[in-house]
Amino acid sequence: MRGKIETWFVVLVSLLLVSCGGGGGGGGGGSATQESTTRAYVGTQTAGDFWTWSMTTSSTGNGTFTATNLFTGYTYGGTATPLSGNATGFTKLTYTTSTDPGVTPGASAYMIEIPDTVVMAVPGPFTQLNNGDGNLYAGSNNPPVMAVAQGECPTSSGSFNWVMVPPSGWCSGDDSQGTCANGPSSIGPAYGTAEITVLGGLYGMTVQPHLLSGTSQASFTMAGASCSGGVISGTDSLGRALRVAFTPSGLFFIDLPRGQGSMVGADASVTVDFSEFLQNGRTFIGWNFMSIRDFQNPSYTAPDTAAVLGIANGTTINGSSFLDLDSGTLQPYSGATLNFVSQPSPGLVTYTNQDSDGTHDGVFVIKQVAGKYYYFGITDHWEGTHTGADEMAGQNIFGIETSQ
Repeated sequence: MRGKIETWFVVLVSLLLVSCGGGGGGGGGGSATQESTTRAYVGTQTAGDFWTWSMTTSSTGNGTFTATNLFTGYTYGGTATPLSGNATGFTKLTYTTSTDPGVTPGASAYMIEIPDTVVMAVPGPFTQLNNGDGNLYAGSNNPPVMAVAQGECPTSSGSFNWVMVPPSGWCSGDDSQGTCANGPSSIGPAYGTAEITVLGGLYGMTVQPHLLSGTSQASFTMAGASCSGGVISGTDSLGRALRVAFTPSGLFFIDLPRGQGSMVGADASVTVDFSEFLQNGRTFIGWNFMSIRDFQNPSYTAPDTAAVLGIANGTTINGSSFLDLDSGTLQPYSGATLNFVSQPSPGLVTYTNQDSDGTHDGVFVIKQVAGKYYYFGITDHWEGTHTGADEMAGQNIFGIETSQ
């Protein structure tokens, strides 16, 4: 199962790369930033933690980072070193200080950065974990932080696509292999659209969710919201306090209250050309993230978040996971195949993920910035060996392109 997750995660990674800011390295290792500068980001992490993140890069490409989880109050800091080879685009973070009792100085974490656009960081500890089939994968049991550049408050309205970073207990309800373990009431939205309006200094939003099957759910709204530091804050029609941010390059997120997940995506401005996006040899790096552990197998020790590499062949994307990120060593694995099916609206793409467990449906948000592709997606997860109630939990994929 981990192999499947990693493969479609690779594809997502590929999509995320689209929004990276120029240069073949995608910015993940700092190679695209050659002057000493500091970049500030704000972001979300399941199950709803809100983060600030700062990167400073020197002329050599090395740098430092600081981060704060505003929910827990924990702070983090350390050094940042770009990787090379198969791992080009990843940056290794080494903690030198933290108020988090679970973090030891000298421990490692990893991130991908599109300078001044987005950071996709996976907090440590980072290690090799077994997915149950005898293979080891480089990963972390912490979920990724998805943070966008902290900019000015928007002055114009916009349309956006998003996919869900599901909360614990979420079920896709879209799998013929079984039923939702927590019952039909656990079926939740997987993707959707958002319309943001700006009028008289106040902000409004209408969000239309869909199940993974495509079935529409009731929309919700937010009116009279305020904005500070590029972050829109308000209360929606369901009584939830929301934080919303999007960058000039079009990346977007909605931070829901803790325990309810988050929504991540991009503006819906450009139709994706599949033949161009899947150009033979186009490569991507990224993260594959499971929103919930395998409840039927408590001994399942695969990482919640795994690093992946994806390569397009002209019609599909195939991916591999990493055995070790520092050396760029890949885990020998045949991988899965990502097939792109349709584009219901510009930049919102449905696909299937085919592997040894079967075929799984998913949805991607794809965007291109400065000639690079960025991708974020969701699919469901289930073990082919399961019987009876099945997991159907959410998996997310972040991706960034590392080649033209």
